[in-house]
Amino acid sequence: MADINVDLGLDRKDIPAYFDEVPDALVGFGGVIFLISFFVGELGFVLGFLIFGYILYWKYGPTKLSDEDIDAAWVKIAESRIDEAYRVALMEKDDTIRDAEWFFAWPNESSPSTEYKSKEGKDGFYRRNTQRLVYMIYGKDQLVTFGETICIEDMWDGEDDSQEYYWQDVSSMGFDQKSNKLELACGPKIIVYPLAGAGGDGYIEKVKTDRATEIANSVRVMLREKKSS
Repeated sequence: MADINVDLGLDRKDIPAYFDEVPDALVGFGGVIFLISFFVGELGFVLGFLIFGYILYWKYGPTKLSDEDIDAAWVKIAESRIDEAYRVALMEKDDTIRDAEWFFAWPNESSPSTEYKSKEGKDGFYRRNTQRLVYMIYGKDQLVTFGETICIEDMWDGEDDSQEYYWQDVSSMGFDQKSNKLELACGPKIIVYPLAGAGGDGYIEKVKTDRATEIANSVRVMLREKKSS
């Protein structure tokens, strides 16, 4: 566990503004204040103009990050942590049979200084300021997982978690699209990785699942190869 230092290719000060977007209702309220200011004198007009202008700048200012900017920043974080995943998992790359893969899951802890936030993107998928980064490392004899929760706003990361499962004990890997859960079966034990959770209003957030689906397919291929050899 240590704070992460990686170049995200953007100004980190702009990240909180992405998640703290001004609601449309507040923009409307600012517009009403601006209209009222016409009838309360010159000073009132100036104050109304400044308030409304500030709200518009906050919502549409030139430093506003896009959904794609946040996606790209998370990818850079994930790629920068691959060596750390191998180190914590006590695995050398020479002892693996294919490159490690990663996906993002619902966080199981949060930064002590930054609350959980999420925002629905223009494509309908939610972006989160905190999520769990999970790696699947494909060893010759075992499947090793490494996970840590990360906050992109303050670059905090939580407790490391590494687990090892011998291929002979792994019976299946699947992704349930209805529940948005990646499930790894090892004998009678089922290890569950929920990709999505409920936001502040209780609504289940829609997240991208392509990486989890690819990992489920990768593990199934590995299991077939192991069983046929």
